[in-house]
Amino acid sequence: MNKHALIDSLPVTLAAAMFRNSKMFRESIESPSYDELLKSTTLKWPEIKGEGCYEVSAHTQVGELDPAFYIARWKGNSFPTLIYHHGNNERPFHNYGFGKNTFKRIFLSVKEDIPANLIVVRAPHHCCFRTYLRQIAKLSTLTALMTVSVKVVEKLTAFATSKGSRVVVSGISLGGWVTNLHRTFFNTADFYIPLLAGTIPSDVFTSSIYSKLTASLAHENRPVVEEALDFKEQFARRAEDNIFPLLARYDQVMRFEQQKESYGDRPVTVIDKGHFTGSLASAELRKHILPHLLGTQ
Repeated sequence: MNKHALIDSLPVTLAAAMFRNSKMFRESIESPSYDELLKSTTLKWPEIKGEGCYEVSAHTQVGELDPAFYIARWKGNSFPTLIYHHGNNERPFHNYGFGKNTFKRIFLSVKEDIPANLIVVRAPHHCCFRTYLRQIAKLSTLTALMTVSVKVVEKLTAFATSKGSRVVVSGISLGGWVTNLHRTFFNTADFYIPLLAGTIPSDVFTSSIYSKLTASLAHENRPVVEEALDFKEQFARRAEDNIFPLLARYDQVMRFEQQKESYGDRPVTVIDKGHFTGSLASAELRKHILPHLLGTQ
C-alpha cells in the first residue's frame, strides 16, 4: 500500500472505531428516488443583492433542510461563473483557521488572480458535525441532501445565465456527485468538472475503505443501497461533450477503476494521489479547473 492509500485508510479506520455506534445508514436504507425528490422538493429562494451568504429553506419529503450559498465574488456579468460544491463534512463558509474548506484553498486563496465570479454551495446538515452525524443514520438523508444541493445549483445556474454569464459547475467528492447529478437531471450549465467522484456512490459505502463507517444494515442489503444511490445509467444518457472529470489513481474512497467506469470513453484527468491527498492538491485541482472556466483550454 503506497502512502496515498495509507493516508486514506488510517483516518477512516480510526473514525470507524470512534463512531462505531453512529455508523451511516444505521436506522434506515429506504429512500425516494432522485427523480421523486427533485420533483417534490421546493426552495424558498432569497433575493440576491450582491456578494455575501444566503440561507435557503428547502421543503422535502424527509423534512425541512438548510442549504445555503455564498457569492464570494461577483466580478461582473461578462465574466464566467463558477458554482462549486464542497466535499463531505466541509465548512465552505469558514474562511479562517484550519477547518476543512477546499473552496478556500483552491479559489479564495488566489481569487484576485481568477477573472471569474465565484460561488460556493453549502449542503444541508453542514453547519454542525453533530447534527450531520445524527441525521445520516438514514440513507434518505444523503439522497435528499444531494438533490437539494442540485436544486440550489440549478437556481444559481439560472441566475448567472440570466446575467449573460457562462456557467461552470464543479465539486469535489460529495460535490462531485452533486455536479454529476446536476448534469444528469438538468444539464443547463456550460461545463461540468467533477473532482474525485463518479456516479456510483454505493461503492463508497459498501466496498471502499469508507465502508467501515457504514452500518451492517447497508452491507446486508447492497442491492437496495445501489438502487437508491447509483445513477450511472441515467448519467450515460447525456451525450454532450461538456464534462471534464478528474480522479485520483490511489483513491481508496472513490476507488479509481470503479468510478472511472462512470465516464465511459470520455477522457479523465488522473492525478497520482489518494482521496485525502488529492483533496489537498489545490494547485493541481486549480490547474485542471481554470482552463475550462476561463475558456483557455
